Amino acid sequence: MLLSYLVVYFVYIAVIVLAFVIGFTLRKNKNAKMVTTDENGNTEDTAKTDGDK
Repeated sequence: MLLSYLVVYFVYIAVIVLAFVIGFTLRKNKNAKMVTTDENGNTEDTAKTDGDK
């Protein structure tokens, strides 16, 4: 009985970790694609890289 609870617990933790990894990856990709346009139509990359922090 205890073993089945442990298996469910580890599966639950694995799903949570996987969700965080997927969310972090999607956010990182979205931030890398962020571009702004000024009033003259020029584009500027507004994504922050590790070197900009």
